[in-house]
Amino acid sequence: MERQRERPKEITKEEKEKPEKELEDLRKELARLKELKKQKELERKKEEESEVEHGESVEDDVVSAAKSQDIEARLDKIEDFLTSKLGEVDIKAYEQNAEEVEQELKLIEREIVGEKGVISKEVSTYELLVNDYPWLEEKRYIFMYTLPNKKQDLKDFESWKKEWSKVLFDYARYAILHILYLRQLESQKPFSKFEDRADALKEIAEELVEREQAEWLSKSKEKLRVYWKSLDNWAQEIYEWAVEISPLEPILIFEIRESNKEFSNLPKKDIIKIFKMLEKDKKGVIIKAENGQISFKIIVE
Repeated sequence: MERQRERPKEITKEEKEKPEKELEDLRKELARLKELKKQKELERKKEEESEVEHGESVEDDVVSAAKSQDIEARLDKIEDFLTSKLGEVDIKAYEQNAEEVEQELKLIEREIVGEKGVISKEVSTYELLVNDYPWLEEKRYIFMYTLPNKKQDLKDFESWKKEWSKVLFDYARYAILHILYLRQLESQKPFSKFEDRADALKEIAEELVEREQAEWLSKSKEKLRVYWKSLDNWAQEIYEWAVEISPLEPILIFEIRESNKEFSNLPKKDIIKIFKMLEKDKKGVIIKAENGQISFKIIVE
């Protein structure tokens, strides 16, 4: 007797609706990221206007614009996919592409936030600080959120300032921030708990400056460069990275920005200092293009 052919498995209503539901979730995530991108660009514009107002130079505008355009193009490409009927036509193809889209959206979110930091959702910067400094959440140490009067009790003031300077230093290190904007810190834990946030943060920042672990980048003392790793160490890391990815071609500052390494957000002035340090150590040469762009050609040891 001839074997009866197996009937193809029917796709249930739930299976048919699942791709469209997940597509809708991805569309919502896309819309959220587009809005986030707008917000971050507005924040960056305000910072640049503030820097100009205080007579400071605005660096890396071209890089920021190029990166913004790249992100916009990638978001548009995702939008084209999400507005197609791919999910209805071929479920397998949908599932394969949807996973790639989800990963790309996560990557884009990290790039949009940039130096301001998307801290890992699993362990936040604040949680890392509390792990090192448990007193941040202990009620018996609530007095630490009040700035001591240095005229009445200099000893308490110096002790308070020393302890909080460690916290601020580690905050920058854990968040992978090279530049801190004090006004922004006022809304970040644990500093948002200060009774007098502006004065407290300035006193703490001054302590880091006195220890030569930081320096002011603005006359108004609102922009602080924190050296949680020395330029010598950064120079070695950049050199090793350059040897690995491009031993024969010059390295551009833009490529450092796109490296997704801890040094990718180093201030441009520091990167140029590092190039000069490496050149002095005969590990490479600085190349200046006619358009003023600077690159570094390494010499492999």
